[in-house]
Amino acid sequence: MEVAAYDHAPRVVAEAAYEVAGLALMDSLACAFKALQDPKCTQLLGSLVPGATMAFGARVPGTSYQLDPVQAAFNIGTMVSWLQANDPALATASGRFADNLGAILAVADYRARKAIAEGDSPPRVRDLFGALIRAQELASLEWARSVLGNEALTATDGTRTVAGAAARCALTRIASAACSVTLLGGTRDQVAAAVAIARSEGHATGCPGAAPDLDGHERWRIGDATSRGVRLALIALAGRAAPLPLAPPGNAAAMQRAVMAELDQTWQAVTAAPTVADRVRVRFTACVATHFPAAQAGKLAAMFVDRASLEALPVNELVSMTVRN
Repeated sequence: MEVAAYDHAPRVVAEAAYEVAGLALMDSLACAFKALQDPKCTQLLGSLVPGATMAFGARVPGTSYQLDPVQAAFNIGTMVSWLQANDPALATASGRFADNLGAILAVADYRARKAIAEGDSPPRVRDLFGALIRAQELASLEWARSVLGNEALTATDGTRTVAGAAARCALTRIASAACSVTLLGGTRDQVAAAVAIARSEGHATGCPGAAPDLDGHERWRIGDATSRGVRLALIALAGRAAPLPLAPPGNAAAMQRAVMAELDQTWQAVTAAPTVADRVRVRFTACVATHFPAAQAGKLAAMFVDRASLEALPVNELVSMTVRN
């Protein structure tokens, strides 16, 4: 399928991207824990049917919820995006690094717990980081494609025009669908099918001058989009035939090189600025200290000190550290 060849070709990812993914995870969890202080946020959380749980389900950080991956993705995505307070250094024109965390963390935790129960190897935190990076790449490519198709903009505007709220939701749905299939062990064609199905529900529109944030009444929209991505991934894995894929633009290869080069420059810039890491760590430590008992908060903060050790952890162990009973 053309879409598979265009959007899912493997590439070597620089270590700087993994470092930024680690910062994005800390930043996102800090936002999520702080959002749990707002009753308007918490009243949206939990199972869709009150009291429902799932064996080997995905846990929701900062809570005691254990849910199916679709609903867990909604919970996590809503919490992370609720305050619209993610560190601006961890964003690109297509949206925030955290936009797809709901799907990726929920699916990775579910798969890890299921794998252990079945005697298989669970995904590690480095796999989680890789999925976050790939989601940002896919969203950036999708956004560049949209901008390139807007006759009012030039081909070089793809990474300078910032996605508005509606576009961010579309990009999140598409990237979350693709990465969820990968985390669940899907094939290249199943990834392509998930992307095509997600695109068929509405494309990101590259319109200049759109406001990037969601208003106070729609802060759950990113959670809904990332949750929808998981649902579409499961539909693709069940064998749903994909709609006809969009033909890649004529200069697809050049556009892809330009987008990836800009992302690499962004990751390098973040890692070269120690103030970004410093403020993310300070904020994360403060938020976990507020939300968790002292002993648990200390272990959480310590877990993020050594990235190599963190990346080697099974995802389920990372999530277990964030559960609050």
